[in-house]
Amino acid sequence: MQGQGWDLHGPEQRDGIRCSWNVWPSSRLEATRIVIPLGCLYSPLKRIENMPGPLSYDPIKCNGCGAVLNPFVQVDFRTKLWTCPFCAARNHFPPHYAENISETSLPAELISQFTTVEYELQSINPVGPPAFMLVVDTCIDEDELVHLRDALQQTLNLLPEDAL
Repeated sequence: MQGQGWDLHGPEQRDGIRCSWNVWPSSRLEATRIVIPLGCLYSPLKRIENMPGPLSYDPIKCNGCGAVLNPFVQVDFRTKLWTCPFCAARNHFPPHYAENISETSLPAELISQFTTVEYELQSINPVGPPAFMLVVDTCIDEDELVHLRDALQQTLNLLPEDAL
């Protein structure tokens, strides 16, 4: 069945994210029936090909849950509203978006190839160097612990010099 179905490794290769499930529950009832917890591993320093440059404005957030505008929202171009895929809240586009948005003229956040974008935040000042927290489960065999140590050393070498 090569070439059919969903590419399980695609999101990880494209965006540096690996989820415990391929599909989020579509209702509260489905969410209560999940046996394995929903979770994601995200690689924040992954180099992403064909990613647009940093967007020089603040992200547009859902009024209901705070999720950020993304290619998975439903957009009503006639009323200039978008529906959040997480909480189903309907949100108005800000005026500078509403004036220019159409099916043929989309902002970078809504283009399906750009599932990851970066923002240069305008509303807050930089607060210092980035901080990283690594959580490590050391309850593993000694051989695996050696490989873990090597992987951690490689990861630490990739961190910016001014990281905390």
